[in-house]
Amino acid sequence: MTACFHICFLRYRSAISPCTHLYILFYTGSAVKCNYVLPLLKHLYGWNLWYCIQVLWAGQKGYTQLPGTDSSNHYDAFVVFDIHNKSVRDWVYNELTVHLETSGYRRFGLCLEERDWIPGLSCIENLHNAVYSSMKTVFVLSGGGSKANGAEAVNGVIRQAFFMVQQRLLDEKVDVAVLVLLDEMFPRLKYLQLRKRLCRKSVLSWPRNPHAQPLFWNSMRMALSSDNLNLYDNNMSESFL
Repeated sequence: MTACFHICFLRYRSAISPCTHLYILFYTGSAVKCNYVLPLLKHLYGWNLWYCIQVLWAGQKGYTQLPGTDSSNHYDAFVVFDIHNKSVRDWVYNELTVHLETSGYRRFGLCLEERDWIPGLSCIENLHNAVYSSMKTVFVLSGGGSKANGAEAVNGVIRQAFFMVQQRLLDEKVDVAVLVLLDEMFPRLKYLQLRKRLCRKSVLSWPRNPHAQPLFWNSMRMALSSDNLNLYDNNMSESFL
């Protein structure tokens, strides 16, 4: 039986041309290399590839002009955060402002409480001006040291800004809220869960993996440049508005 198989193999080998041998060796070697090379490339450049895909997708889809871009809006975004939380404050000034105001293919004008509020005006007046003179309001939230129900996760300024943003949604039919979560263990607030279902692309989480951070900044630019109403989940938008 073995001798018969050997004879058949020799006849088959002699029947095929040398070029066919080369093709077989080439494709076999390519398949073996792919099994080892592709997982390695995914591990090393997976986030970069995904970032490039997102950029191309954004360029293909384009942006919708935000309501009010030709009106009295002085800032692209008002950034609301707890100025007494050192880690959040450092992130806003060392990460957010650097990437959005001074780098990237589009520069954004940001309004910050400590830097841009007018001295002499009351807190509520400055807050009202900041919310209504900005096309978006970015809430930078951190769960560090907060209670499980989220009672201490936001301070008074953040709460008042949130109420004003909701009032703009009711009065002007414009959704200007963008949420940035700096901690994975941020309290599961009911509004946050609803927000993720209604407009998932307006809720961003800061990644700890440095390779994923370019994708985060691309998503942030898309969130600031797009109309949230066009990003709503169609199954919920009609009932929400």
